[in-house]
Amino acid sequence: MKIITFANHKGGVGKTTTVANIGYALAHHQKKRILMIDMDPQTNLTSHFGIYERPQDTMYEVLKGNSTISNAIVELSPSLHLLPSSLDVTNIEAELQGITGREFILREALDKVQGYEAILIDTPPSLGVLTVNAFTASTDVCIVVQTEFFALQGLAKLYEIIGIVQKRTNPKLAISGVIATMFDRRKGMHCEALQALEARFANELFDVQVTEAIALVEAASAGKSIFEYKPSSKVAEQYDEIAKAIAIKILN
Repeated sequence: MKIITFANHKGGVGKTTTVANIGYALAHHQKKRILMIDMDPQTNLTSHFGIYERPQDTMYEVLKGNSTISNAIVELSPSLHLLPSSLDVTNIEAELQGITGREFILREALDKVQGYEAILIDTPPSLGVLTVNAFTASTDVCIVVQTEFFALQGLAKLYEIIGIVQKRTNPKLAISGVIATMFDRRKGMHCEALQALEARFANELFDVQVTEAIALVEAASAGKSIFEYKPSSKVAEQYDEIAKAIAIKILN
């Protein structure tokens, strides 16, 4: 079973949107059994699928050891499940302070999970204990990066943390994909940023870029994936192609 963390410590790059739509495409188009995990206390992945009221058990209860992942899972469809987050996760870093082995809590919880071909983890826009837990539990990392130079410059810190995790807690962790988002071919600086990504991540960068689209925002507001909201859109086609590539490159 592959466990893929989608990461970028910069917010607003389309990371949660990417997890939601790739998760949906893998489950419904690639016929994979998928679990998505919302590690972000902002709960954007949870609300993306229309879950606005706090479930009894969430990521917080799992990390605190008061519940199991199987108890907290919400079934979105027979092949697509979600472990929701809650605002309480905001306090988890302080509450786990000083606890030995706190980096391994998610990995230990996931050891009991079976029956999925892939688990996709949406992480917060930070490099604290939540993201380190995700990296420690994962087999692969997909970096989601906006096609603009400030976003590229900020990747150094992310690489540093991934390197520390590989050295100390998870030597098998691999950077297996880079997804370029919010791309507009009409903008010269976007094309230059894409060229920089192609030079830096020749083997990891997916061939398809996700373009800017108001339909993605509208779909999230409606509590739906882009495939449910506007299946004929260009951006739906793009996410479908990336999901196919992930199925071939990472899941097989």
